[in-house]
Amino acid sequence: MQALLLTLVVVSRFLLQQPQDSVENTVAPTLCIPSETTSYKYPNNQYKTFRTEDDFYLQLDRAIYEEYNDATLNIRQKIAFKDVPKAEETFHLKTNFIREKIDLSQHTFIHPNRQVYFLASYQQTNQEIYHKYLVIDADTQSIILGESNYQSNSTPY
Repeated sequence: MQALLLTLVVVSRFLLQQPQDSVENTVAPTLCIPSETTSYKYPNNQYKTFRTEDDFYLQLDRAIYEEYNDATLNIRQKIAFKDVPKAEETFHLKTNFIREKIDLSQHTFIHPNRQVYFLASYQQTNQEIYHKYLVIDADTQSIILGESNYQSNSTPY
């Protein structure tokens, strides 16, 4: 009987104890934080807090990425890696750029909930169209994906 009571006390303390790595800005106590069952080069970091999109862009080395001067459209988003195809598709739709949807099936080393920054810039003049986007890991700040396109609007004689 005493062993059963002691076991209940230990178990109840374990369940009621808050973890050391609790999620920030959470009102309710967190009993556990999901653990990774698969080994990823870029594991899940959805519970970490990172800079806002604008703060990240302002500190970013301009040799890595810079929005076009007088851009028609600039996009800065912090999203989960699994949402990159949707962000890219939205960017292409807003810029009337016909492109096949991006395929992330080869990026199995990145957890789908990994936070990334999606930066995109589009500039259109009478003669030229510039179009680029970049996906940067929020934690390591390494480039994961990117693309740049140029198109001339001039008509040949």
